[in-house]
Amino acid sequence: MQKEVLPELLKKDLVVGYVYGLDGERQEYYFEKSPSNIASFIMLKKEHADKIVLTDTMDRLILNTFGEFINRCHDQKLLREITKELVPMQKGDKKPDDIAIVSMEEAQAFWNHQEQKKAWVYCRIDAPEDAHGALKGQKKELMDYAEQMGFEVVGCSEDLGSGMEFDRAGLAEVTKAAGEGKMDVLLVKKLDRLGRDTAKTLEFIRGLEQLGVGLYSPLEGEIQLEQSPYLSMQ
Repeated sequence: MQKEVLPELLKKDLVVGYVYGLDGERQEYYFEKSPSNIASFIMLKKEHADKIVLTDTMDRLILNTFGEFINRCHDQKLLREITKELVPMQKGDKKPDDIAIVSMEEAQAFWNHQEQKKAWVYCRIDAPEDAHGALKGQKKELMDYAEQMGFEVVGCSEDLGSGMEFDRAGLAEVTKAAGEGKMDVLLVKKLDRLGRDTAKTLEFIRGLEQLGVGLYSPLEGEIQLEQSPYLSMQ
């Protein structure tokens, strides 16, 4: 299925289709609910189906079949509407529609991706130049940490110079990205990479919290204001 179609389909009123093969294996699919779509799904999956069970997303039975023939459907009105579409397809007078069908694996991958937090990586060293590749080392450590935590890295900023000065290009980029909702979490190696001025660091973190952005470090875990020894002096 085309990636741009998937998000829209999964927002709709869905039918869950369980197709039990002649080999005993079961496959699970999702498609938009309508009598025509249900009839088309049955015909599209009939070739290797011993039986088909259709439910709603609350696992309530819609119907089941023996192959392409409906065995049970409690909603008689819906049954008549489906039969009106299905019988001409069974007779060969009408072809099943080419409906959008999502496999369980495709849907699960999409939902997992949607749940994945977006992370921004921020690196800083106290030197005027990176003569020994320290920034590269910080970035790799944070990228590895993001992978370990299951975060999706969407951006990276870096600065060279003193942590006492907060007017830094990289930190400004972080602020802009957070304000635009591009991240769920900010990753730093240690809290002092944000800055060494406690009051300004505290103000910066409060700003992140107001935007719903979490702060994480591979050395300190999730950093919260009330739990940070570095900020407890304030």
